[in-house]
Amino acid sequence: MKTKNIIIVVSIVINCVLITYVFWKESHLREIYSGLSFGLQGDLVQLESTITYQMNNKWNDENTVLEKIEDVTEGIHQLMVTGKNTGMITNSQENDLWTLYKYFANFPTFTGFPNTKLDNDGINELIQLGEDLRSAGWGTNVGYSGDWESFSMKVKDLTN
Repeated sequence: MKTKNIIIVVSIVINCVLITYVFWKESHLREIYSGLSFGLQGDLVQLESTITYQMNNKWNDENTVLEKIEDVTEGIHQLMVTGKNTGMITNSQENDLWTLYKYFANFPTFTGFPNTKLDNDGINELIQLGEDLRSAGWGTNVGYSGDWESFSMKVKDLTN
């Protein structure tokens, strides 16, 4: 009888440790996923800043803007893949990311060669993108938050 009680107590302790570990691991994954979304927002702010810099310098190197757009689309893709693989993404979050991805798919892409020249229409589109990013809340010296509700509202502001 005493051996049976010891086995039950050890089993309960092991189960408590395993449950605690699972909750800790899930919390850790949520922090990582939140950090990725914060990083994507940082890329959006850098994109706005890069557009402003190019405007102030007569578009001497528009490839930096195209590279930043590529960084943003890669960040969106990474956030979607990580969210799906970890089970951390909701349908609403996935829809927000797809909306943002489709929005950026309309802009010129970086070819990998620093020789892309944009015409006036392309430059005007990028200038409008910078203004839209700033008005949505992603701009230099504009604070932004890491929570998804704020991110979702900014995506809707940008894409509407």
